[in-house]
Amino acid sequence: MESAKVLNKLLKEAPKDSKGSKEIEELRNLIIELMKPRLGQLLQILKTRMIASTRDEFQDENEDWWPDYELLSADWRAFTDMNGLLVCTQNALKGLPGDLKAIGEKFDYAYSVAKPITARNKTKNYFLVVELIEDMEDFVTHLSRLCSKNLDERRDLYDLASITKDTGDRIKVKVFDERIFVQLQSRIASLRNYIRDFCALFDAHLESEEEDEFETLDMLAKPQGPLATGTNADKART
Repeated sequence: MESAKVLNKLLKEAPKDSKGSKEIEELRNLIIELMKPRLGQLLQILKTRMIASTRDEFQDENEDWWPDYELLSADWRAFTDMNGLLVCTQNALKGLPGDLKAIGEKFDYAYSVAKPITARNKTKNYFLVVELIEDMEDFVTHLSRLCSKNLDERRDLYDLASITKDTGDRIKVKVFDERIFVQLQSRIASLRNYIRDFCALFDAHLESEEEDEFETLDMLAKPQGPLATGTNADKART
């Protein structure tokens, strides 16, 4: 995907009441209106952490204890499982291709008004932006399909492990969850960066205090290690 960082701003701030100034402002407002809530949803997913959990000392030793990890929200509270995180991601992506298409149409109109001389013979940068929007649409569509695929695969693994209660089947679920968690976080981080770069291209500022805090936390956070398996898992439970 072409990064918006390599592009010059196509529609710079226009003097008030100049040709295209109204359309450019409407375009920026539309980008902020549609993308700011999306970035908030993506940020919440990125704040999710997977950590190994240990048996509470007051828990009944005979009670079945599985799975032995938790997904924690930004305030370090357990709030969902991997199935729920995938569904949450699908909800965050729902309607995004349509939003991007609407922005593309608004951009085309604003460009034709602000740059009437080059409107008929579009510049290279114009087509780069159009391709960027199309690439983001494709990225979101493929990511949504990947979530559906992972949900189906996980359901089969989880149902089998729930029935057999076999350690090997449970480990398969854990390994699968770890893999798709890392995969999901990576894809969401990429999408978030694409959207932020795209918005910056039009001087549509979406920065917030929460975004700044996340950047600081992200730099200071220690890498998430693998969950305990096998012997380590047994030690964690004793």
